[in-house]
Amino acid sequence: MTQQNLTKLIEDCKEIEHQIWTDYVDVNEKCEPIIDGIVDIEKYLSSKFQILWILKEPYDDVEDGLAAGGGWHFANDFLAPTGFYKRMGRSRTTWQPIIYVNYGLLHGCMNFDDMDYIRNNQTMTEIVRHIAVINVKKLPGFTRTNDFGPIWAAYNKHKQLLHKQIDTYNPNIIIGGSTLHLFYKELGLEKDKEKVFGCVEYYEKDDKLFIAAYHPAQTTVTRDRYVDDIINLVKQWTATQTSQPPTKGLPQGWLTE
Repeated sequence: MTQQNLTKLIEDCKEIEHQIWTDYVDVNEKCEPIIDGIVDIEKYLSSKFQILWILKEPYDDVEDGLAAGGGWHFANDFLAPTGFYKRMGRSRTTWQPIIYVNYGLLHGCMNFDDMDYIRNNQTMTEIVRHIAVINVKKLPGFTRTNDFGPIWAAYNKHKQLLHKQIDTYNPNIIIGGSTLHLFYKELGLEKDKEKVFGCVEYYEKDDKLFIAAYHPAQTTVTRDRYVDDIINLVKQWTATQTSQPPTKGLPQGWLTE
C-alpha cells in the first residue's frame, strides 16, 4: 500500500466516523453514538490477517431506565492501550474471548492452551490494536441484548453505512458475534450454503472468510472450544488457499518515526 492509498483510507475512515455521528440519533435524547471502526490503521494493515468483528451494540450508562451515555470513540477511549485491561471491567466476558482469538490468529494460529492467561500477561490486550470492530447498533444499549428487535431495526436503517464500513476496511476475515445473519442478503451469502466447523458456521467468498460465531460472551460452549474452533477454521482456510490469503498490510516498521 502506498502512502497515497494509506492517506485515502485514513480520510475515508474519518468520513465514516462523521457519518456515524450524524446518522445515529437517539429518539429518547439520552445518548450519543459510540464511534467504531479500525482501531489502529497502521497496525491493522501490517497484520497477517485483516480481521473485522461485527458485534451487536455497545453499552455505557442507564438513566431513568433508558440506555444513556455515548459520545466517545471506541479506539481512542475504550480500546486505548493504556489501562485497557482494567477498563474492560464488566465487559470482560465479551473482550477476553476476542483477545484470545485474535492473539492466537496473529501469532501463528496458536491454540488456547498454548497461550498465557490474559490476567497473567496483560500485554495480550494490545492485540485489539490490530483489528477492526463495528457494532450494528452504535447507540448505547444495555449490558445484555434480550430483545434482538432493535438490532434488526438498526441494521435495516443503517445497512448502507454498515456495508460501507466493511467495504472500506476490506477485511479478509469477518467474524460475526451472533450478527452475521443480518448481512447475508447484501453480502450474497446463502443461508443453506453455509459450512460448519465445530461451533461455527462459515462461508468462503471472494478470498474472504465469513465466520458466523456465537457472541463472544456466550455460555453455550466452553471458552477454549469457542476460541480454538475459530482459530483452527482459519488455519484450515489458509491451508486450502491456492496462495496465502492476501496480506494488504505494510511491512513492519513502515511509516514509523
